[in-house]
Amino acid sequence: MKSNFLIKCVFIVFYITSVQVYSQNTSIEQVKRVKRAIFIFNIAEQTSYGDTNISSEFIIGVLGKDRTIIDLKSLAEKRQIKNKPVKVVGFSSVKDIENVDIIYTNYNKNFDVDYILNKISGNNTLLITENYPYNSSMINIVNVGNDFQYEINENLMQRNNISAFFNLRKNAISSIEKWKQFFQNSENTLAKTKDQLSKAEDSVKLKDEEIQSQKQIISINENKLKAKDQSLVNQKTEIKELISISEFQKKKYSDKLIIEKELEHRILKQIDSLNKQKEQIVLSNSEIEIQQTTLAKQKEDILNEEVKARAISEKLNTQRTVNYLLLILILFALIFGWVLFKNYYSTKRLNNVLKQKNDTIYNQSFTLASKNKELEEFAYITSHDLKEPLATISGLIDLLKDDYKDKLDEDAMTSMDFIDKSSERMRTQIDDLLEYSKLGKSKDKTNVDCNDLLNEITSDIANAITRFNAKIIYQDLPTVSGSKVELRGVFQNLINNAIKFKKVGVSPQVTINYTTFILEEQNKAFWQFEVTDNGIGIAEKHKHKIFSIFQRLHSREEYEGTGIGLSFCKKIVESLGGEIWFESELNKGTTFFFTIPK
Repeated sequence: MKSNFLIKCVFIVFYITSVQVYSQNTSIEQVKRVKRAIFIFNIAEQTSYGDTNISSEFIIGVLGKDRTIIDLKSLAEKRQIKNKPVKVVGFSSVKDIENVDIIYTNYNKNFDVDYILNKISGNNTLLITENYPYNSSMINIVNVGNDFQYEINENLMQRNNISAFFNLRKNAISSIEKWKQFFQNSENTLAKTKDQLSKAEDSVKLKDEEIQSQKQIISINENKLKAKDQSLVNQKTEIKELISISEFQKKKYSDKLIIEKELEHRILKQIDSLNKQKEQIVLSNSEIEIQQTTLAKQKEDILNEEVKARAISEKLNTQRTVNYLLLILILFALIFGWVLFKNYYSTKRLNNVLKQKNDTIYNQSFTLASKNKELEEFAYITSHDLKEPLATISGLIDLLKDDYKDKLDEDAMTSMDFIDKSSERMRTQIDDLLEYSKLGKSKDKTNVDCNDLLNEITSDIANAITRFNAKIIYQDLPTVSGSKVELRGVFQNLINNAIKFKKVGVSPQVTINYTTFILEEQNKAFWQFEVTDNGIGIAEKHKHKIFSIFQRLHSREEYEGTGIGLSFCKKIVESLGGEIWFESELNKGTTFFFTIPK
């Protein structure tokens, strides 16, 4: 009973502590939400519109599914803006925005601020954003801890015929330095809060240790009680066994007397039965003699009947043979009919299965087309969204270099240049990735003369050929079926790589040949092209990653490029139904092979 009481007390303490922590967090979040709504109302009061809005209501729009719309509606029941009742409406997309005085959105809803500004341009609408990049919106508020700060872009406001009152401009954060100072103060406050939380966690750990020690004591007491209960059970079992043994011994003598009486009774019965059986045997002997005389007569009758039976049997055998032949013919006809029916049923069933598979393949083709379209859209959106922060980084680096070039030392300026170059390389990789996602989808297949195609390529890269004294050797190449743009990409990437990765002091030489072969497994004819160079070659250990996207074998200081060229070649060749591979020796050159269906 004591152990149960202690466990209940421990759980009650733990529950009360959890409730207090949860209620504290909930109350902090509610206060923050109310502050946000009041902040938006106060900003609305501190702005003026150049066209003197004559609407009877002041309308606030919230973009995206956001709980802020609930807080604004609750505050709208108690407050007015510019002596007008406030109406709060929600919009699920930017294109739905219309007839509002203020539009609010949060950065975590992933709406493009330039798209929003373009939509509300000329409508005298104030854009209030939260947690967006610096100076990207008309008024941008930032939440750090439980407080809000804001910055104003007066140029954007003036373009939309909106101006801010003096008090609003006075209290706004107007430069990057103030943002940094504000965040530093917030970080100091956050550090103090973390220290307090750490102390609270230490006290909770101590309470947990006390609870664990109490649980151990309770567990020990429970084990002792279980041991005592088991010993009582064992004693009761032994007592029951002794009682059963004594009762068995009492019954044993009385059972012997009963068994002896039953044996005597059975013996008497068996003697009577034997006497009766003797009388029965005498009667049976007399009956057997009578039956023997009867059997002698029956044997004579049987012999006569056997003669008649033989004659009838011969007739039956003849009839049986005829019946067997008829039965075999009928059975053969049934089997033939069953085989025909089975073939018909199997053919019908296979046709149904084939139809279902065709329907499935047809549906899957639509699904794949839809997925491919979604992937293209995803690649475009991703590249677009990735370019924006890169553009922001590059812009900020340029600003810092212009504003602080006199204050920063040479190492800092070098770091700035390195960040700028890295951003440019990443932008190039994003563009390459977008191009890679579009490869292999061209449906404009034509007959492409490879001789004409290589003439165009060598003309386009004539400067590189002249600069490196390179030789491109080819003749009598075939005409193949495919996309001219994609085939040009394959040949140009392989030729450019052969010129780029040349040996020091050796003029690059590229030879292009072809053969034809038939793949028996597919019963198809293929063109096989060979592009051979005399360059630096490829080490055996690097062969597994040659065709992987963005894989480089050398540093950017040694050789330029992003490492996506051979990935382009692989995807294009496989989309045409062929394969690509290579053979190489270090410092002896490389030969790339690729096939195209004939």
